[in-house]
Amino acid sequence: MNILTRRMAAVCVALLLAVPGTTAVAADDPPTNLLAADLDTGFDSGKSPLTTSSPTSGGTQQIVQVDGDNALELRDASQGTNLSSYFYHRWSAGALKDRINAVYGEPVGSPARQFVLQYDLARSAASDKPVAKDIYAQIQFGNFDNNLVPRFPVPAVSITTTPAYTGTSGHLSRVDDTALPAYRFTIVPNGGQRLISTVELGFSVRVDTGGTDEAITVDNLGVYEVAGGVTDTEPPSAPTRLTAGVTSGSVSLGWTASTDNLGVTGYDVFRDGYQVASVSGTTTSAVVTGLMPATRYDFTVRARDASGNISALSAPLRASTGPYVPESPAPYPGTQESRTQWLWNKTKAMKEESGAVNVAQYTAQLADHENVTTNLSKLDAQFQSYDYEQYKTVAKMYSYLMVGDQFSPDMLAHVRSYFASYGYGNLPQTENLRMSNYVTGYLVGQYFPDLADLNGNSGAQLKTANKANILEMVNVGVRSGWAEYQSPEYTFMTYFCLNALYQWADEAELRQQVRMAMDVMWFEWANDWIDGYMISSESRAKGDLASVNDPTWRPADHSTLAWTYFGAHRVQQGVGESDNPAPSAYRPNLEYAGLVAWSGTKYTPPPTAVEIGRKTDKSYTAHKANLQNSSGHAMDIYRTSYVRPTWGLGTEVHYRRVDNWIEDLPVVLRWHSDAANPLFRLSVDQGNAPIGAYDQPADQRVMQDGPTAVGVYKSSGDQTSNYINALFPANGSIRERREVDGWTIADTGPMYFAYKLAKPGTWYHQTPNDPANKVKTTAQNHPTATLSYSYDILRSQADSNGWVLESADASEYADLGAFAHALTTSTSLDTSHVDEANPRLVYHSLSGDDLDITFDSASAAPGATHLVNGSPVDYDAFKLFDTPWLQQDKRGSTFTASVGGASVVYDFDHWTVTAVDRKDQDRRGRPRSDDAPRAEHGPGRCPQGHGSRSCTRARGTTAR
Repeated sequence: MNILTRRMAAVCVALLLAVPGTTAVAADDPPTNLLAADLDTGFDSGKSPLTTSSPTSGGTQQIVQVDGDNALELRDASQGTNLSSYFYHRWSAGALKDRINAVYGEPVGSPARQFVLQYDLARSAASDKPVAKDIYAQIQFGNFDNNLVPRFPVPAVSITTTPAYTGTSGHLSRVDDTALPAYRFTIVPNGGQRLISTVELGFSVRVDTGGTDEAITVDNLGVYEVAGGVTDTEPPSAPTRLTAGVTSGSVSLGWTASTDNLGVTGYDVFRDGYQVASVSGTTTSAVVTGLMPATRYDFTVRARDASGNISALSAPLRASTGPYVPESPAPYPGTQESRTQWLWNKTKAMKEESGAVNVAQYTAQLADHENVTTNLSKLDAQFQSYDYEQYKTVAKMYSYLMVGDQFSPDMLAHVRSYFASYGYGNLPQTENLRMSNYVTGYLVGQYFPDLADLNGNSGAQLKTANKANILEMVNVGVRSGWAEYQSPEYTFMTYFCLNALYQWADEAELRQQVRMAMDVMWFEWANDWIDGYMISSESRAKGDLASVNDPTWRPADHSTLAWTYFGAHRVQQGVGESDNPAPSAYRPNLEYAGLVAWSGTKYTPPPTAVEIGRKTDKSYTAHKANLQNSSGHAMDIYRTSYVRPTWGLGTEVHYRRVDNWIEDLPVVLRWHSDAANPLFRLSVDQGNAPIGAYDQPADQRVMQDGPTAVGVYKSSGDQTSNYINALFPANGSIRERREVDGWTIADTGPMYFAYKLAKPGTWYHQTPNDPANKVKTTAQNHPTATLSYSYDILRSQADSNGWVLESADASEYADLGAFAHALTTSTSLDTSHVDEANPRLVYHSLSGDDLDITFDSASAAPGATHLVNGSPVDYDAFKLFDTPWLQQDKRGSTFTASVGGASVVYDFDHWTVTAVDRKDQDRRGRPRSDDAPRAEHGPGRCPQGHGSRSCTRARGTTAR
């Protein structure tokens, strides 16, 4: 081999002397194994120098004999998980590190050096479910910057295509840069600007969940320096003729090869400006995976040579992925029973994408006596870990009460220890966390009467104290509105707690009150449901995931429960994180909705609520109020909805704010669509929150009049957050979008809408594959902060600003052009007061109304700052519920739901529910008596002082 190496080096030098633009450098002595001085490369000591990264991955390693020589077997067993087993050796001093740094330390422009990773390999256990992409070897450098120093000089390229892996002789065969070109890597001198701090050699083996073992055997590990060096300053030509083939989640790219004076060693693939793949210089194709369905992307490719020269980028190629393809769509239209069964099955089929999921999957499977031993083991591990969020404690109580009869004595001891590690007293926290803490404490007192919490309370003490806290929250919730209304993350958690009490509490009085509280929740969901979508502003809407909610995909939340009873205009394709098409961090912590799909669940929603929820002809204007924030402090939130059978607009405005809750979704426009994410929304930037996440109600004041909404903005002084964002979905739910006379107008199919800013805006595009801080550069750059769908974002920065949003049913205009013509000829916007101390907008709407809004204080009471046709909107006249089906005064003790000539009346003073026929009701739905006061106005009519034409006639129609 030494003779051959010298001959090859001589040939290389001779060839290089003939290549223009290069300088030949004399060949070094025959290469030596730079790893040999750093670790036992042949395992002659009988011990492995590698470390297993995770003791729970199912990975094992052992010294074995192959052809009379020591070798190392690396094995992965699924053990019910879906993680790779990674074996590595990392070192900070040694021959390889010193040689690499010696090259990096040479002057810039010095000859680059090439190195090759090689080893002997055989596949010693062939799994029936190997995960090919996670069977690889790699080299990793510390102190990398991916510019002067790469993180992975040898990337994680699958070895499963090599002859050594696919061979069946049982003998070891060589794997090097001949089999995998990526194993040859180049170190380009940088004058010592950056040196490496560590070297890591690692091997990964992975088998999918439920598969048999996968194992590889390796020997004679080595890294060799290639003889000779070359000074080369000529870059390759740019790749040309990009082509693309698409699936719902990937794009397969091809291109015409680049040329180079010495040879192309690799290609880098970019998606929307971000590098997403690299392939060898002999490969002119790449598959970019992990993409969103129905999303457009721009791709470019560049070439590299051995000296680090890079080509210009190719011309961009725009490609759109295919539509979302669900793994197991729901029955359509289905029945309440079949939809609920589907949700239950989904809960049992949750995927362990990054380790153990929450208790829901294991509990659901145990309830059906499936995988009992494995699930008990997994649940036991869960009960031995402390949870910092109280909703997890109530979920574990739910799990214990559902399937605890299967727990062993040792497991029950862990359960007791878990619940004894908390204190169940007054909690200054959010609504769902307070309720979770109190409900868990009550049930601990009932089911573990001898168990003391951290405060020393047990049994009757725990029940009494926590019952008082629960009933206090219930009383406020039913009279002032639940603080976390329509929050996809948190509304369900409060409901889940109440459901646990109704299911397992032993006090009839408590069970009656929580049942009535759940009923009211269901009535609100039913009121806001239009055949698959919730039309409402939202409290505690934390990020894009909190707003996405439609028949393509929805979180496992209260809207999923609503869908099981109400149905939707098209099939529900996916639900929960396991079906989430977005490539975001796996976050299954709130996926407990499936547990209430359990066949043993006692609670069912009121038939009247179900009847309201299933109505498909809803057409109305409605008002609601909420009188507390999530901390339980007083705050007035006034909510308006304009609803048509296939679309709706909801907004809210805050007054009398005590503390600074910034998690509302103040403007929500949804419509029926066969595409995903039919949602237009507005937000203003807030700190380092992701774009479109959170909002600052104190800075943005909103007013709605029927199908029209207006807003004014005033910066609090933070020049990094003075942006208004309008998020236009870019996944196909908008059929056409135009710019006309300052308006951005959109055709969604069932309706048109138009948006106009008072100050100039700039367009941006962001997908879930982009970093969270792509558009809003101050956003925290974390996977859970990324968008869930793709958006075209119109972003306007100004210390004072304003906007107008118009919406109209498509049946009102001949086409989008007619809608645009009406906007440009029938409306007017006066922005002359926007730069005053309190910004003001005056707008003449499509409905013929004059909307006049002046910026006012969110901490003050409503004043004469929101005017419709010259009259102040009387927000204080808003009821808790004032819709065609629901009526309740603010802080009122009577709630009435009416539909189809009958009503149910909830009395929160006496905690009774009474069914009433129409003839026995007054106009407000209350039982009629001789001295009962007459209603001031009927459902769906305007509150006092709200004298707009569009309130009493929706473009010519009375609300019904």
